[in-house]
Amino acid sequence: MDLMLLRAFQRQVELQCQFLLAAATDIDAGLQKHNVQQTFYGIQNLLNAAANVSKALYGSGAKKAANRKPLRDSVGVDDNSPFCEVAMRNNFEHLDERLERWWSESQSHNICDMNIASRQSISGIESLGWFRNFDPQTAEVTFWSEDFNIKNIINEAQRILPKLQEEANKPHWETGGP
Repeated sequence: MDLMLLRAFQRQVELQCQFLLAAATDIDAGLQKHNVQQTFYGIQNLLNAAANVSKALYGSGAKKAANRKPLRDSVGVDDNSPFCEVAMRNNFEHLDERLERWWSESQSHNICDMNIASRQSISGIESLGWFRNFDPQTAEVTFWSEDFNIKNIINEAQRILPKLQEEANKPHWETGGP
């Protein structure tokens, strides 16, 4: 990867990590105020920023992932990173498709959406009826039967941000000399 392109990607990932951490602050503020809408606003923004980081680090498809390896290596991200997980982002992003599938496949048409509670506190809803749920005790976002821990993605963003800042501030041209 050309050094100037690498620096541009590093700056973009740095910015998206900052957005992700700002969204985490929004989540905390929403929880403090018992404001469900603000909490899910923060969760959605966190997932969007995480998606942008993921797209930068891995691209879409094997060829782009291979081409982006120098970027991942430059900031210490491997294939075990929570940025690899895209299912929850896709659930939020393609909510329209999830609603249509729920409507066509659900037997009861019961829906449970935008709850701040543990999964165990709600019963009688088939997995297809579970949409956006957040458990602040475990930091798990649940959609259908899929869980995603936002604390893991926050920790990963915090971990790589200093390295991103260091790398992105380096020159974007090769330096010569002894």
